Amino acid sequence: MDQEEYRQRGKEMVDYICQYLSGVRDRRVSPDVKPGYMRDVLPDGAPLEPDSWESIFKDIEKIIMPGASSPACTELEMNVMDWLAQMLGLPNTFLHYHPESTGGGILQSTVSESTLVALLAARKNKILELRACEPDKDDSVLNSCLIGYASDQAHSSVEKAGLISLVKMRFLPVDENFSLRGETLQKAIEEDRSRGLVPAFVSFSLSLFLPGDDHSSLFLKDSPEGNTDHPCYFC
Repeated sequence: MDQEEYRQRGKEMVDYICQYLSGVRDRRVSPDVKPGYMRDVLPDGAPLEPDSWESIFKDIEKIIMPGASSPACTELEMNVMDWLAQMLGLPNTFLHYHPESTGGGILQSTVSESTLVALLAARKNKILELRACEPDKDDSVLNSCLIGYASDQAHSSVEKAGLISLVKMRFLPVDENFSLRGETLQKAIEEDRSRGLVPAFVSFSLSLFLPGDDHSSLFLKDSPEGNTDHPCYFC
């Protein structure tokens, strides 16, 4: 899309918004689709070839608007995030629509916001786990035991998220390709567990991996103690 087409399409979108607002009283109050309908009308994976603006624009009325009074945008988000997870080669646990799912991805406005939300979710999840074993301890005490990890090349938002959430962050060295390796992470986790800390969060960026890199080593299978007390991961 060149500059002139971008200007033209932008005007078309503004006109569409105005048309929608002026005719909103004529639209259905309740949706005429069932929850999950979008899964059946969108492809299982991201398209391999670009689509025309005309085709995309038609899909707004054809696919999105029938569920506009239901969480249609959320369903669209879930499908698109599954596409992204598949493109990145993430484990099935990162997918919304998979039997092994433990919760899929969401869209956020900024890097800083997404990092903070991910850390807060990891913190809450780990505190709930700890509270089940130590019900008499206050959440603030449990929170003080948590620690998160990132490479020393991480975005400043990772450090800021740790400060806001009061979770200790440990920044680990990278290899010659500026990648955080699984062995480095495993060693840090073992050291911190021996100090009585509880790993809760790992931040890493797939953009730091070279083409063909195997990043599966960061998804640790078993802790040194032989249990499944893993940190929470996000990309």
